[in-house]
Amino acid sequence: MTRTFSLRLVAVVALVAAILAVVMLERQRAGVTSEGMMLGETPVTLWRGAGDDPAPLVVVAHGYAGSRQMMQPISIALARAGFTVAAFDFNGHGRHSAPMDADITTLDGATAQLVTQTVAVAEAARGLPDVTGPVALLGHSMATDIVIRAAERIEDVAAVVAISMYSDAVTPDFPDRLLIVSGAFEGRLRDVALDRLHQIDPAAAEGETVRAEGVERRVVTAPLVGHVGVLYSGTTLAEARDWIAGAMGRAVSGPLPVIAPWVVVLMASLLALAWPLAALVPRTTDTGDTRKRGAWLALAVPVAPALAAAVFFPAGALGLSAFGVLAAFFGVWGVVQLALLWRAGQGPRSVSWSGLVLLLVWGLGVFAVVLDRYGAAFIPTGPRLEVMALLLLGTVPFCLGDALMARTGGWVLRLLLRLLPIGALFAAMLLAPRLGIAFTVLPVMVLFWCVYGLAGRWIAARTGPATAGLALGVILAWAIAASTPLVAA
Repeated sequence: MTRTFSLRLVAVVALVAAILAVVMLERQRAGVTSEGMMLGETPVTLWRGAGDDPAPLVVVAHGYAGSRQMMQPISIALARAGFTVAAFDFNGHGRHSAPMDADITTLDGATAQLVTQTVAVAEAARGLPDVTGPVALLGHSMATDIVIRAAERIEDVAAVVAISMYSDAVTPDFPDRLLIVSGAFEGRLRDVALDRLHQIDPAAAEGETVRAEGVERRVVTAPLVGHVGVLYSGTTLAEARDWIAGAMGRAVSGPLPVIAPWVVVLMASLLALAWPLAALVPRTTDTGDTRKRGAWLALAVPVAPALAAAVFFPAGALGLSAFGVLAAFFGVWGVVQLALLWRAGQGPRSVSWSGLVLLLVWGLGVFAVVLDRYGAAFIPTGPRLEVMALLLLGTVPFCLGDALMARTGGWVLRLLLRLLPIGALFAAMLLAPRLGIAFTVLPVMVLFWCVYGLAGRWIAARTGPATAGLALGVILAWAIAASTPLVAA
């Protein structure tokens, strides 16, 4: 089998699989409608079933660093069952341009802000046409505490669903009707859920529904999933739908959506497609100076100055926490590394503009757009564009230095190239608490290297490291700006 034939085969299979996945994902929306709107200052997606009859309202809230898009499986399942679903973005998340309060440690700070926002969304959504009856509240992770506290301030709450719950607001007599769902791999949260169940019946176990003096509570575990996968689990979707329908005295209807497998197929197909696309870029002469001179020095030396930059850089750039510090961390790391590589004669050479454009179009014009529609908010808008511009000052030299380093050694050096920055950034978060609110950057970087890093390597193999490094620097700034919560300085 020739290389040309292999490339064509992968291209055809990946393209067919991607098209099939898109078709199947769109089919999951059959029978429901979605409408984006603003309720006050909050971006909301309103999901409705196919009928014209008035329907009860379910307010759906995401967790920290989440978005409305992450709650799509639940929103679609509930809309198919005949509810009107208002899924919204918290302050500092998704498309919401206002930052979240910086005080995340007391009930008077971010918690109070987000509870007030949830109440406002619920009251505004209840005033929409064809919304009737009681309301239900559903939240994931951080939002579990928010929706439980909000339930105290909203009239006629029929049910609360808490997914991956941690909340001290649950008492033996409140909420009146509470379902708690945890992933099988969320051991600590499962213990919390059982503790809240035992408030009603100390002998109760997972999977049981207990009742006492007007309070009804149920705890279930979604098999084989963790903190994010629980949102896609059929167990979660069925339990949430049935719990809310039972509380409102409605018959259960509508099939459950199947989204997770098709999202995986789609993302894997788009990644596979990057390989034959990279082969379309003309090969240049700067495709692999593999000398190791200065490589280990350039690997180790940036750690200390980057840590120092993260710890001592002034907070509050753009009026937001963490982003100026992140730019300083990446920038110092990259500049120091590039200086050492240049000194060793390993600096960047030519840039292939066709390769640069292809990687950016594939990474931002295709992959990011698809992820934003089917997975999680991944397109920077509003103040996130300013955040991205700030981050570029750090991520471009960082990724350029990384690309140059990647060509100089084997798998051990490449592994350390990934582990050292992530480990140093984690250490910086421990040393500088103001940076800790951006802990979601760590998993973003892991996913970035697994997806975009692999595509960049295919481009670098044909055009040299400078092309891939520049493009990846832009993409990393985009990814962090789009996914990291905006928190006021």
